[in-house]
Amino acid sequence: MTKRFYEDACKIAKKKNKKLMVIGDPCHGTYFSFMSRYFPNCKHGDVTIDLYGCSECSRMDINDMEAWSEFDTDSFVVMETGTISYSKDIKKLLKEIKRISGGDFLSSGSTQGYLWEYFLYKTYDTKLNYIIYPFDFREGRNHKSKNLVTKEILSLDFQKM
Repeated sequence: MTKRFYEDACKIAKKKNKKLMVIGDPCHGTYFSFMSRYFPNCKHGDVTIDLYGCSECSRMDINDMEAWSEFDTDSFVVMETGTISYSKDIKKLLKEIKRISGGDFLSSGSTQGYLWEYFLYKTYDTKLNYIIYPFDFREGRNHKSKNLVTKEILSLDFQKM
């Protein structure tokens, strides 16, 4: 799904004359990160955000709400690869993504499933806070996630943020 969403995001950005923002380093970031180096699911965008990213990435903490202010409103198509699972406040983060994307947002999720929720995320990174379900602004309004600590399921109307 990441590869397809990345390709779609590139086409949308070109059509709308926007830049492409990728949230999540394509060179790393899967459970088996060595695979990403050799078989990436996507490429870098005009801007790629990842706290521990490669030299092509903007090393930005997605939880730093002030850092988001450097990006203009409705200036990017945003594609994310599950990195927003690290969000400390998913509502605030999605509000910023909505602002800078103008609603043009695709998320491959990639962190859902029983094994991931109860076991695998702990061996991947204990700093994860949410399970993120795939989201495509063209097909739905609600961004769905689940808090890994409280198990609360959030279904947020992305278009109204």
